[in-house]
Amino acid sequence: MRNHDTLNGFVDTGCRLKGELEFENAFRVDGRVNGIIRSDAELIIGEKGAVEGEIHVATCLIGGTVRGTVHAAKSVTLHGTAKVWADIHAPAVIMEEGAFLEGRVTMERDTKKAPAPPGKGAQS
Repeated sequence: MRNHDTLNGFVDTGCRLKGELEFENAFRVDGRVNGIIRSDAELIIGEKGAVEGEIHVATCLIGGTVRGTVHAAKSVTLHGTAKVWADIHAPAVIMEEGAFLEGRVTMERDTKKAPAPPGKGAQS
């Protein structure tokens, strides 16, 4: 976790969550999430964490597994333990040595807010 963000919550190892997840501050995933994740804050996916679906956040730090699509308003960081099968849309993408990525990377200009998924309006 960077800056002064406080952890809003987490999905711990052994836990599974299906559906939609929204949070206001930093959130950590060490378990499994299948669905849509939305926030204007930071998402941390730990080494044992796995996300399948759509991610729409400000910043995404990936140490585990991601399958789907990642939209980040600021940046995406793939740590050396990351295994990612996803299209990434972000103004900055950082890959550490050892990270795996299969998918397209689109470097988009910095935006104020992560884009909402198609068919969904911006949420406050």
